[in-house]
Amino acid sequence: MGNALEQRQLELEVLASRQGDSSKAAEAKLLQALQQSPEAGSSDSLIAQALLEQRLEQNEPSRRHLGTVLKSGPADLQPLAAALLEPEQQAEVLPPLPQRPLYRLLTCDALGRPSQDCVAGNVIEQAQWRLSLLNLLPLSGVLFGIVLLLQLIWQSWRGHGNPPPPLRGPELNLTEVVLIIAGGFVVLGGVVTPLLALPALGGLLAPLSLTPALRAATEVLILYTLSALPAVVVLALLLRGLPAGESRWLQWRASWLNWPQAGRGLLMSLPIVALSGWLVERFWPNAGGSNPLLEEVLNGRSSLALLMLAFTATVLAPLFEELLFRGVLLPVVGARWGIAAGIGV
Repeated sequence: MGNALEQRQLELEVLASRQGDSSKAAEAKLLQALQQSPEAGSSDSLIAQALLEQRLEQNEPSRRHLGTVLKSGPADLQPLAAALLEPEQQAEVLPPLPQRPLYRLLTCDALGRPSQDCVAGNVIEQAQWRLSLLNLLPLSGVLFGIVLLLQLIWQSWRGHGNPPPPLRGPELNLTEVVLIIAGGFVVLGGVVTPLLALPALGGLLAPLSLTPALRAATEVLILYTLSALPAVVVLALLLRGLPAGESRWLQWRASWLNWPQAGRGLLMSLPIVALSGWLVERFWPNAGGSNPLLEEVLNGRSSLALLMLAFTATVLAPLFEELLFRGVLLPVVGARWGIAAGIGV
């Protein structure tokens, strides 16, 4: 799991536990996640770390972090750092508070103020509901996926499974596929297009008054679209040279009737993804890391930026990759060397 998403879930755990006995273990784990984040040295993160360190009675590092913000942090965070360093000298008016509810609540605790001065009364109840959904939905999906996988294995073992559909793709040769993948996707899309598009994109977005998170999400959306175009154009040009009919097929059979099958496939993939993630975390705990763009979008609290990033990751990227790899590479390679080779390549 990326560091940014892990932080959000840990924040929910700490916030939800506030109604009962506060969990020191969750607070310590959240502090560790903040310290390991790429944004650990930012002023916002230093404030969050200091608040958690105060809760865990780590007063010396807490004062050191607050002193750093007071000396070199942005002007809007310096009053908060000063108030946390000297809570007994605080004024009647609260300093500007952190954006996220947990740290607002911890600020009230540190300043000896009632929680309703910093957060709405139902914020803890909302955190408990959100945490329950975050825990139950993935678990339910994995359990349903295991049942469907066991059913599929049983049917295949008994000889009652449905045979896989025949691989039907465009009548392209391996040289043309290499031209699409290596030429269009790797060279033109992955190297040439970013080199040409990034400077122009920066100049295009410069006059617009966008937040850093929205600007980054917009750049990713436009750049990914432009990077996908060369491979699609090369594929379209090659398909134009083929006779009309089945030789141009890309196995595109969009239909509402396919949604149940798609849902089953999604559920069956969840146990495999969960197992892969557990194995990576178990044997290569530092192999992944966080996505800096995701952290910036989440910290920016921009719904539009989050929507654009989600659209790029869940619509554009799968559509392009399915078109290129399942629509072209898999059937062409599979027709010559078998389905296993097509999947492996």
